[in-house]
Amino acid sequence: MREGALWVFGALALIVFAALATYDRNDPSFATTGEPGPLSNVIGPLGAHLSGLLVLLFGAPAFLFPVMIGLAGWLLYQDGSKSDAPSRATMAFRGLGFLLTLATSCGLASLHFTIDSYPSSAGGVLGSLVGEGLEAGLSFLGATLLLLALWLAGVSLFAGLSWIEVMDRIGRFTLNGLDWIKRKVSSERELKAGRELKESRKEVIREERRRVRNRPPPKIEPVVQKVERSERVEKERQVPLFERPAAKELPPLSLLDDPPKQQAGYSAEALEAMSRLVELKLRDFGVEAEVVEVHPGPIITRFELRPAPGVKVSQISNLAKDLARALSAVSVRIVEVIPGKSTVGLEIPNEKR
Repeated sequence: MREGALWVFGALALIVFAALATYDRNDPSFATTGEPGPLSNVIGPLGAHLSGLLVLLFGAPAFLFPVMIGLAGWLLYQDGSKSDAPSRATMAFRGLGFLLTLATSCGLASLHFTIDSYPSSAGGVLGSLVGEGLEAGLSFLGATLLLLALWLAGVSLFAGLSWIEVMDRIGRFTLNGLDWIKRKVSSERELKAGRELKESRKEVIREERRRVRNRPPPKIEPVVQKVERSERVEKERQVPLFERPAAKELPPLSLLDDPPKQQAGYSAEALEAMSRLVELKLRDFGVEAEVVEVHPGPIITRFELRPAPGVKVSQISNLAKDLARALSAVSVRIVEVIPGKSTVGLEIPNEKR
């Protein structure tokens, strides 16, 4: 039953709206005289008479009728779905609110607008009576303020609307919108800063690659090998047939075998990569230095560093433990002074000794 009433009210609202939307002052109606012309109203003669009467009496606010009819059907449907039906006092207040909203809308339209296609003022006959009557007693501004206040009260009575709640919701919506915009702007700034930082890192990497590519590789000395006693020499050693030479006379060097030339430990490529790693780790700790020479040995490997201008040797010495941890070495020894050179030594024990 309630749903059927809702559909009926909805259809009536659409009929009244279509009649008003296609209103033509030349259509035959209560407000026209003379020979009737071609009909323009889509609802037909009934629509022409209905729209002519509503526009004559209420002007442009007549478009409130389809809105009010549709809203009345919806409120009737909503009230009927509740356990308790609306009281007569509630219905009376809503009727009063409808009339108050209609009258104040006509008065405001009559005071502020002019529509040449309407037979009367923009607010119709009712608007002329209400608007001009209040303007005569309260002036234009006073009449406008009073009509606005009564219009708000009429809408609140008819629809059960709280304007304070409406303003509260508008305020929350505005604050949420501003907060969303603020978060969006902050997110965009962070993304932009991240992109700029990423690009700067790429540029630093490209610059470092160019610098490493163009700089000469560190000088790598041959590995110092332990000279092992040759088994062949031990086997073929001749027993001296003559008297032992004097204490000051040394045996000839031809009796010694040349040390093997194969290299043990790190290759030249590995030593160069380790040199770059040492430079990078020092740079991580804020120390600029360049590996100029590498001296591999059977026990330790020494990297000779040339500190950048302004870098103190103590800065490198204080990083011994940090460098050992960063290079995954057992320990690191800093040789602060190398006789005859302006470099600093960094000794790392070999993995295989």
